Amino acid sequence: MKNNSLYQKVIGSIEIKNILSECCDFEIVETSSDTKDYFFEVDDKATVIAQDASGGVFALYEADKDVDLPVIYISSEGEAGKVGRSFREFLEIMITCPYWMDLLKFSGNGQVLEMLKSQVFLEAEILEDFPEFVSVKDKLISLLDISELSNPVETLYESMISEPRIVVTSLEGGKFDSLFNSFVVEDNPLWKNKIQ
Repeated sequence: MKNNSLYQKVIGSIEIKNILSECCDFEIVETSSDTKDYFFEVDDKATVIAQDASGGVFALYEADKDVDLPVIYISSEGEAGKVGRSFREFLEIMITCPYWMDLLKFSGNGQVLEMLKSQVFLEAEILEDFPEFVSVKDKLISLLDISELSNPVETLYESMISEPRIVVTSLEGGKFDSLFNSFVVEDNPLWKNKIQ
């Protein structure tokens, strides 16, 4: 894979792995191409590389060996999507806005403007709950030698809708739902009261 050196940098550093696990809910696991162990299938090969605390998994989709391998996320709730067009892009999204999953949740079924509206509230919440977020983010960016995205919401959105469309199915053959959810900012009572 083209970004193999970046992946090797992640798995070769206990410090990086610990920060990603604690601050981004991204826990590196031993790679596995047997996706049936994780109760999903794709139409080509996928290699599971990480998981989160809710039981979701991250996998590299390996249909085309000549391009950067996209990262797909498969939730424990039967939802899936392409959350990075490459491993590098996903790391940049996840580190710039570790609340990326909530951006998809409050997307009004995949509307980038709704995601941008929710970003304001999500950013404020993470800074309140995790005051050292900026310094940790800067440290990870430096350790990994990656970029801080100036437009992470748009990058995540573009990744989700970009080709190739990756179909993830259950072992019974049912297609997983999109990670885009129907919620909007006004559906969160704490945020609704702050809207001017």
